[in-house]
Parts: sequence; C-alpha cells; structure tokens
Amino acid sequence: MRVVVLLSTWQGERFIEEQLRSILGSLPADGRIIVRDDGSTDGVVARIESLGESRVTVLRGENIGFARSFFTLLHAAPDDADLVMFSDQDDVWLPDKIGRAMAALAPLRDEPALYCSRLRLVDEHLHPLGLSPAWPRPPSFRNALVENIAFGCTCALNRAGLLLARRNGDERLLQFHDWWLYLVISAFGRVVADPEPTILYRQHTANSVGARLGWRRYTHAIRFLGRKNWVHAMFAQIDNFRRVHGDRLEPEDRRLLDRYFDPRRPSAVARLLLMPVRFRQRLPDEVLLRLLLLANLLSGRRLLPDAASESPRT
Repeated sequence: MRVVVLLSTWQGERFIEEQLRSILGSLPADGRIIVRDDGSTDGVVARIESLGESRVTVLRGENIGFARSFFTLLHAAPDDADLVMFSDQDDVWLPDKIGRAMAALAPLRDEPALYCSRLRLVDEHLHPLGLSPAWPRPPSFRNALVENIAFGCTCALNRAGLLLARRNGDERLLQFHDWWLYLVISAFGRVVADPEPTILYRQHTANSVGARLGWRRYTHAIRFLGRKNWVHAMFAQIDNFRRVHGDRLEPEDRRLLDRYFDPRRPSAVARLLLMPVRFRQRLPDEVLLRLLLLANLLSGRRLLPDAASESPRT
C-alpha cells in the first residue's frame, strides 16, 4: 500500500524536524512526504532540506492560508496513492499511526473512505495534557453539515476518497480542508473515527486552530469567533457542496439539506433555529449553534458571505 503524506508549513522551523522524523520513522520505504511551504520567511524550508531525505519533496508557494494550501497539496498527490494522510508542522506522530489508518481503510478499498482519530494533547515540550473528547455519536452527514469531528492532522483518505475530495468547487468558500473532507466523505462514503489517539498534538501560541479540554474548549471557541464568522464559513461550505454534489445526494439527505440548510429560504432558517432536531455531537454545542445563528441574524448580517450570497444557484 503506497502511502503519501501531505504537509503544509508556514513559519514552522521550530518543530518541523521533530515532526518529520516522527513520520519518517514509520513511513514505508516507498512512501512519500509532499511538503508545501505557504510563503514562509523563516528557515523552515532549509531545515527540511537539511535532513537530506529522498522521500521528502518540498514545493514552495505564495501565502494562501492553511486550507487552500492543503487543497493544493490534495491535487498534487499522485493518483496511484493508496493512502493519503495529512500532517501539521508541529506535532509528533505515534509509531502506530500509519498502521492504524491502513488497517481501518483496507476493507473499504472500493468505497470513498476517511479515517480520523482522537488526539493526545501535549504542551510545547510534549508534556501530557489529556485526550481530546470522545465522540458521543457516530460520524454522519447530518453532523458534518454543522460540525467537524475529523482533526486534519489525523485524517487519511483511501484512493477513492482522494478522487472524491478533489471535487471541491470554489476553494475560496472553504475555510477548513478537514471539515470539507468529513462532509463529502460522510455524504458518499464511509468515515472511520478511531477512539484511540494516534498523535501528540502540540498546544502552543502559534497554533492556527488548536484544541482545548473542558470549559477551555468554549473560551477558545469564543476567541476564534472573534476572528472569523463561523456561520459564514458553515453556510458557504454547504452552498459550495450543494452546487458541486447536490444532484448526487440520496433523496433523504437532499431533503435534509433543503429543509434546514437553505439560507435563502426563511422557512429553512426558522426550522434550523426552532425545531428540536439534533445535529451536533453534544447538546451544549447544539445550543451554541442556534445562538450563533440568532446572533448573526440579529446583527443584520447575512448567513452567507456576500460573494456566496450573490452566486447563482444550480
């Protein structure tokens, strides 16, 4: 099984060698790591090249942000890859990470499939902080519409999943590559959520998104929402998904999409706000979803960003 790892870097010279060595230690001899540097000005590329590792290829690019950088890597992955994995620049892979992904996806060879796992959170010196929360509900398309449970640095796709994920429409409307993977694979394939952690997920001040435990999840989320309009991100992604894949959905999933997730129809918005239907994994997060929707509406902002609002429906 040919393994290809996709890794995006930006100003990541501090931890990149440790990250790469942890991957190379369990990468098969014919495996490959494709790194795309997203316009760094530090020494991260020099540190990668100093390893002198033939299995690592570096692509230099302009700064386009982590999501679009990973989408660029997705299209750069070789078509004959059997397993495509994603990596951040500052973590440590556990020795069985590749093996667990292989074993999980091997029986799903002909079906688009996504593997993801829990995280073992550590500080910047790799001291343990705890595990990411377990998922109380199984992966599903209805959950993927409003929430991402697939941490990008744990994700792996089989070949059919790779080909499906590349059909991603307008990448400018997608702010999180891993959420897109979860959405499209849950709609047309299989998502395997491994309850065992496979990675030491380093928490430090330079994390692009990061993860927290307990109540800190919510304070961290509030700070994140101060920088990005999460409602816009969710509806722009759904709108893009509808254009690219809507005509291929099973009738039940299409009804779900139209009944609750058409931001241009007041009746659909009202249902999403008021109906006692559960979409997110945890009840507090479901309440937070409704509050974010309501706050967006009361502030006079559209549910879609302007560019998506003005795009034609198909």
